[in-house]
Amino acid sequence: MAAQADAAEGSRLVVVTNREPYLHRATKAGHTVLRRTPGGVVTALDPVLRLRGGTWIAWGSGERDWEEAPSGQLGIPPRDPEYVLQRIRLSPEEVEGYYVEYANRGLWPLCHLAVERVRFYRHAWTAYRRVNRRFVEAILNGSRPEDTVWSHDYHLALVPGLLRDRRPTQRIAHFWHIPWPPATLLRLCPNRLDILTGLLGADVLGFQTEDDCRRFTDCVRQFLDIPADDATGIVQYQGREVRVESFPISIDTSLVEAAAEAPSAARLARAIRRRLERNHRILGVAVDRLDYSKGILPRLEALDLFFQRHPHRRDQVMLLQVVAPSRGSVPDYARLKGEVERAAAQVNRRWGVEGGWQPVVTLLQPLDLRRLAALYRAADFFVVSSLVDGMNLVAKEFVAAQVDGRGVLLLSELAGAMAELDQAFPINPLDPEGFADTLEMAIRVPPDERRARIATMRAHLQLHTVQEWAENVLAAVE
Repeated sequence: MAAQADAAEGSRLVVVTNREPYLHRATKAGHTVLRRTPGGVVTALDPVLRLRGGTWIAWGSGERDWEEAPSGQLGIPPRDPEYVLQRIRLSPEEVEGYYVEYANRGLWPLCHLAVERVRFYRHAWTAYRRVNRRFVEAILNGSRPEDTVWSHDYHLALVPGLLRDRRPTQRIAHFWHIPWPPATLLRLCPNRLDILTGLLGADVLGFQTEDDCRRFTDCVRQFLDIPADDATGIVQYQGREVRVESFPISIDTSLVEAAAEAPSAARLARAIRRRLERNHRILGVAVDRLDYSKGILPRLEALDLFFQRHPHRRDQVMLLQVVAPSRGSVPDYARLKGEVERAAAQVNRRWGVEGGWQPVVTLLQPLDLRRLAALYRAADFFVVSSLVDGMNLVAKEFVAAQVDGRGVLLLSELAGAMAELDQAFPINPLDPEGFADTLEMAIRVPPDERRARIATMRAHLQLHTVQEWAENVLAAVE
């Protein structure tokens, strides 16, 4: 508890997220385990909180969270706590309205330009406001006015403004992890003024890209009619200056590199390569959540066209796509699973070799970092085909894991990562002919050029890590 004792003398950090960093889960044997949740935010902020002390406030969604910690409070790590995890218990009705309907059927598709999927229900907005207020009450109960509060993402857009109303001098940062929509689309949100003024409660409002910042300030000017300077990123609001700035999130580069270089991952990568080379095969890999924004169906359409345009690649090029199920309670996601399976089966029927090679292998399950690192290392090419993406961290993971410099990256022009990974081959997921021809061009790249491209991008990631991202945001607000 040394870090917490030191922090008690000054400002502590209060992190506020929808997803909790650790959850209690039942094993197949019926035991209860405490698992760290995946993702860049947890990777970045867990060590920061362990060092500084403070509180992490989040929805307690683990199946055994409330059995193991009925009060909602848990020291992290449990045996020698360095910070406090404060869980919020949501009712099934709150989860449905706040999370499923408003966040994931309203804001998520709106921000990812999937207009035909957007629905804003009034009862869902009521639940969203209520849950955001509950988060603010937890902040007030678990922090002091001199602490720094850092809230996150589209689930909690109202938190900065609600907290500012209660504690005018609180230092508040908010980071919006997904794309920000243009004003023409934000107009479709009936609660746009509340969303904008809620976010402007922050002192520092972070986005992934400069384009996101400009779209946000444009919305502020159009809908609130207040000064917002694109050049400086300063919004004048209620006698305060709100700083709007791009902070591109990254990965724990050293962790991914270490995973790729670990003996077990190296052995698995070598075994995959031996099998490929024995059969003169070229391996492509794609890793996504099961989400319509990831462009999985357009990717399969482009692969089908690739074999039409380049028939000599039949029985040679294969794509292994790892697709982790996501948001099963949202109807669009349940339907997408069947659509992906049918599209992959169609490509395999058309181009596969009976009793042998299949062009598409789909794993509908998440893989741990060791297995992913081995796949990244073994791949000849890696495909990110997002239709819209705030950043896309798997593209960065692939680059970091390329310790042999073997692979090439095909990266959607609509992913935020494209601004940094400029040695990738840009693709437009909605241009299947161009996508297919870029894939053929990438496959033909000679080894020396492959190594040079990867080396440039790896050097960038070694300088710009997720730890640096967290430090930059906190330096801006503190």
